[in-house]
Amino acid sequence: MWEDRRSLEEEFKLDNEIISMLEEISSSVSGSRIFWRLLRNGEMSLSEIIRQTNLNHNVVKKRVGRMIETGLVKEKSFGRIKIYMINQGNPNIRVLLNLVKKTSYEPLQE
Repeated sequence: MWEDRRSLEEEFKLDNEIISMLEEISSSVSGSRIFWRLLRNGEMSLSEIIRQTNLNHNVVKKRVGRMIETGLVKEKSFGRIKIYMINQGNPNIRVLLNLVKKTSYEPLQE
């Protein structure tokens, strides 16, 4: 009984984390543009994201920062240059990507 309850609590927590990620992606047009560009292209610099999304620098920086906080995106630094990518080390991202693959017509980059 205790294990069943714990399992349900863990599943509920996982569901809430995935829902939070979906809300972060869909909460704004800019957030969804950035997420889908990163998903399609793999790694991108801030400048590349700005160029491909046609969004303002401050908007991109704010949204990417929020995505890092929520675990959607991670960053690598090469000196002063920062590269951003979807955080595939996050187990919730795998669930999210599988959901996207099931509803997408185009193949996604892994």
